[in-house]
Amino acid sequence: MALVPYEEAAAVGLQKFHKPVATFSFADRTIRIRQDWRQLGVAAVVWDAAVVLAAYLEMGAVELRGRAAVELGAGTGLVGIVAALLGAHVTITDRKVALDFLKSNVQANLPPHIQPKAVVKELTWGQNLGSFSSGEFDLILGADIIYLEETFTDLLQTLEHLCSNHSVILLACRIRYERDSNFLAMLERQFTEEHTFPLH
Repeated sequence: MALVPYEEAAAVGLQKFHKPVATFSFADRTIRIRQDWRQLGVAAVVWDAAVVLAAYLEMGAVELRGRAAVELGAGTGLVGIVAALLGAHVTITDRKVALDFLKSNVQANLPPHIQPKAVVKELTWGQNLGSFSSGEFDLILGADIIYLEETFTDLLQTLEHLCSNHSVILLACRIRYERDSNFLAMLERQFTEEHTFPLH
């Protein structure tokens, strides 16, 4: 497991969430992510942690080419899109209510020859885990998915199901509250922490 904590350099404010499109440059491509705060709230905007994790992947810190990866709580799909562009076979997941929005961003940003490497699939943590093979993924990705305390147990159960002994979990998160730190402590009790990368 690698944690990628970061600090927000300056308060940008909520205006960035109300822009209909957020534009990024990763994997030698311009990525245009559609956002819709009014329709889906937190699931339909690009959070800073997603940008941090995408940048971390682009740095080449983990091998992606040919690896099986899953993004949890993908929202707009930025991290999964970048992972696919960098060569991973990615299952990009979120709750059912967010899937159509997520699919539209994935399809709009992956060229046709890469689209087969990215599958959008429903996953509500702790539910219907049987639709995923146990230990199926080499890499589990999550950006700013640690924020609702009532989901922590289900998230841990989901991580345990998806991981093998050789899986790597990469979480990018901004620690906002004590409960966030409590989740990280729960995570450390169940998984081996190899590295923590502070990005500023």
